[in-house]
Amino acid sequence: MKIILFDTILERHLAESLQRALRYLGHEVDFTDLILHGHSMIEKEKDLEFMWKKVKEVEEKGYDLLISFRPMNLTTEMVSYLGRSMKTSIWLSDDPVLYKNCYKHVVDAYDIVLHCGYTEVLKFYEDKGHVKGFNFPFWTDHISFPIVFNKHVPEMDLVFLGNMNGQVRQKRYLEFGALPFVKKVYGLVDSDPYGIHGGFLKEAYLHTNLVSDVLSRAKVGVSIPQFFKEYEGLDYNFPELADLGYFQFPSRIIQYAASGLPIAAVGDSRMQEVYPAIHVQKSIEELTPYLSQIANDRDFAIQESNKIISHFQKFFSALSRAEMLIDLYDNLNERKLLTPEQRAKLFLEYNVVYNQDTY
Repeated sequence: MKIILFDTILERHLAESLQRALRYLGHEVDFTDLILHGHSMIEKEKDLEFMWKKVKEVEEKGYDLLISFRPMNLTTEMVSYLGRSMKTSIWLSDDPVLYKNCYKHVVDAYDIVLHCGYTEVLKFYEDKGHVKGFNFPFWTDHISFPIVFNKHVPEMDLVFLGNMNGQVRQKRYLEFGALPFVKKVYGLVDSDPYGIHGGFLKEAYLHTNLVSDVLSRAKVGVSIPQFFKEYEGLDYNFPELADLGYFQFPSRIIQYAASGLPIAAVGDSRMQEVYPAIHVQKSIEELTPYLSQIANDRDFAIQESNKIISHFQKFFSALSRAEMLIDLYDNLNERKLLTPEQRAKLFLEYNVVYNQDTY
């Protein structure tokens, strides 16, 4: 099959690792790299003309499947134009936060809709009358993120990858900063009263080795998700958003996992039932006993790391996602007959035998 990965979010390893996995499975795969920035649908005449040129270039090359990584850069007319000669797929990396500003305008133009959300998110789209979709959580591979846990003498107990600036994220900083451990946050912050800012990994989009180096110096990766109720008052908000909970698997969790770090996350059973090796609690304070055990018991930390790696390699690798994608291409109508609950966990059925020598 001939596949085009169209555009990318600001984590290039996602498309790159998926390209490697699909090629390993025997497919011809091209990747456009980043085309346009932005979180809202393109409207400027020069942007529309530019994208139409890109779309016609794709159409001329005779692909079987297109996977769009930035839905806001393709209008429904563009998708329909491509859909005359190939199947089209959309991946919603900021699901459901961008629903109001972008996703609701375009999802129904695609054949295959790939969400980043649990059952409630899939049900929300269906209740709105949209095409039935599938949960397709973040992924990567060990080329982008090699196993680095225990590679160096740790410089910190806890690491947090991600931004802690702005109205929605600032609460994370205060919660993380109050934990009684040696810790660092790598991302944007508004201020740093706790003195825990390790810097912003500006080139991480291109060079994941910068992230790997940071992760190799920590004992455990911490994740505090964005709770959608905190978007009240922002332009992204819509009436149903608060009730949809939080991001099930922020990308940082998959980066921790591929790197082999034990993971402590704020969340609920919807996270742990599909990734039981992650230690999940409802609040940052409730994570403290586990964090203490990881920080002070090296043997326990190694056991936890092994569990994390094993589950990643089975269900969260790029190869697992590639197999699911090909199955959806071949059996889409049959898979759409599944319930929202089944489609939210369908990705767990692609249990691949994966190791660092796979490709």
